[in-house]
Amino acid sequence: MLNLLLQAGTPPFEGAGEWSALSGAAAWGTASVLYARNMRGDDPLSAVWFKNAMAALVLGVLALLLGTSFGGGLPADGETKWLVLSGITGMCVGDWLYFVAITHIGLGRTVIISMTTPALTALLAWPIHGQVLETGQWIGIGLVVGGGVLAESRRFKKGASDANAHVDRTGLLAAIACALLWTTGNLAIHDGLHGTGAVTGGAIRLGAGAFGFALWFLFKGELVAKVKQLSSANSWRRYGIPTLLGTVLGMWLYVGGFKWAKQGVAASLSSSVPLFAIPLSVWILHERPGWRGWMGALVVMVGVCFVGQILG
Repeated sequence: MLNLLLQAGTPPFEGAGEWSALSGAAAWGTASVLYARNMRGDDPLSAVWFKNAMAALVLGVLALLLGTSFGGGLPADGETKWLVLSGITGMCVGDWLYFVAITHIGLGRTVIISMTTPALTALLAWPIHGQVLETGQWIGIGLVVGGGVLAESRRFKKGASDANAHVDRTGLLAAIACALLWTTGNLAIHDGLHGTGAVTGGAIRLGAGAFGFALWFLFKGELVAKVKQLSSANSWRRYGIPTLLGTVLGMWLYVGGFKWAKQGVAASLSSSVPLFAIPLSVWILHERPGWRGWMGALVVMVGVCFVGQILG
């Protein structure tokens, strides 16, 4: 059974890609709450660097141990470049711009703009990869995006006391560029998974993202310190569990979604994170999402059903 779930060939069962993408969102939603709890008082870039580098290492070792029959092994000929492109655009530059946007316009506005990624992926996958979605799936994508926007709109703060109330040009451009680069990463991964397993694909994608950050640290003269940070007890205490859950398992499932489902469908289901993160944030972080958060999660859930063709 494990062989069927991880094989590099055709989908092991109907809906494998949809369930994989949705499970990846659940893993990342849970890990995001743990990151939010453990990242307090630390530089967010440290968390991104740790999760990308360590998850790439873990998945790389798994790919070698599992072999091609279980989604590992070496990548297929000609596919590595697409996985590297996906990693550089999505996991490195895209993620960096995401944090730039957060510092300028706040988390809520940044997340709302980045929620355009599923719709952009589906729209561009049509002419580029010839993937046509059914009417119900387009409705589902709209609901997932709209529900995510509604859920995250609770983070807006109004009033002169809010330092992020003014939407400056740098933050706005960074958020838009982030959404475009994440979309590029989603589209590029398509041509990197025809014969490459999900474990290997995830390892290469994360490795490319980590390599991009390593070059940046080298340019700033911080690479040695950042490498030492990966083995520190403090980093493992803060980020070990969410990295194994959200980045190792989550990326494995994320890549499986893009391997076995249409790009727009996988991108949409992978963006259903609020559906899982909001209830957990109430339980673990003691947050109060308000009616927008709960209604947004409900809309996302309905959208997920449409995208997965459970409804309609």
